[in-house]
Amino acid sequence: MNHINRCLLLPLLLSGITVLAAEPPKPAVSDIAAGLLSVKIDGMQDLPITGLKMIKTGDKVVFMSTNGRFALYGGKLLDVWTQQEIKDLPDIDKIANRIDLSRMKLNVDELGSVTVGRGKASVLVIIDPRCPYCGKVMKELQALQDRYTFKLVMVPILGPESQNVVVQLACQLSSSDKKAKDSVRDRLLKQDFAGLPSENPAKCNKEPLQKAVVTAKLFGLQGVPFLIAPDGRTHSGAPDVLSDWLENKTAAASSITPSQPSEQKP
Repeated sequence: MNHINRCLLLPLLLSGITVLAAEPPKPAVSDIAAGLLSVKIDGMQDLPITGLKMIKTGDKVVFMSTNGRFALYGGKLLDVWTQQEIKDLPDIDKIANRIDLSRMKLNVDELGSVTVGRGKASVLVIIDPRCPYCGKVMKELQALQDRYTFKLVMVPILGPESQNVVVQLACQLSSSDKKAKDSVRDRLLKQDFAGLPSENPAKCNKEPLQKAVVTAKLFGLQGVPFLIAPDGRTHSGAPDVLSDWLENKTAAASSITPSQPSEQKP
């Protein structure tokens, strides 16, 4: 997997997330996991361990990963996002580099996504419009529009210029004007942002953009582009060959045992 072809993230400014009270979770794993998303938190403290928090809720204590995905609760290790219990090493292998958007009930269109393609299989691509490695993915996906539907989600990670570009394009997306939305798609595919205003529009619904930034933080992005394949596999950075990665050809090739060299006849 290529970990180099990506634009590294600058710190994202996120507002706090309000956690609402809920009824105590039931013993079932799915109910416990769902309950952890909505319990009333009485206290939270970082532990001297990377990526782990201790959370107190009533008389219960939960140990949870920083992004809220994994939790140790009631003697069970849970993947909160997919509401599954992790019991063995193969369970970790299955979810380590996968995100099941359907189980998370995440509506990508609420993140201000731009749709490219008309294929049955959906691919999420988180980008900064000015990231050159994102541009590589933009070029490759255009040849795959009959096979996949790509959902492009913008986050501003490369400084003030990116922030201005993303805000301007996000505001155009919030318009009901189809031509404006088509223009945003064309600009992203060509990475052409000439002529965009430098001042924020007076009226603009920035909620989808805010949700996109929060989601990027939730996923623990280390850089862009960040891709989620139809089967949930994730990739940080531009794949060497996008079509091969989407078809999981690398994994298929690695599972083939090399044949013994045949004897050469004189």
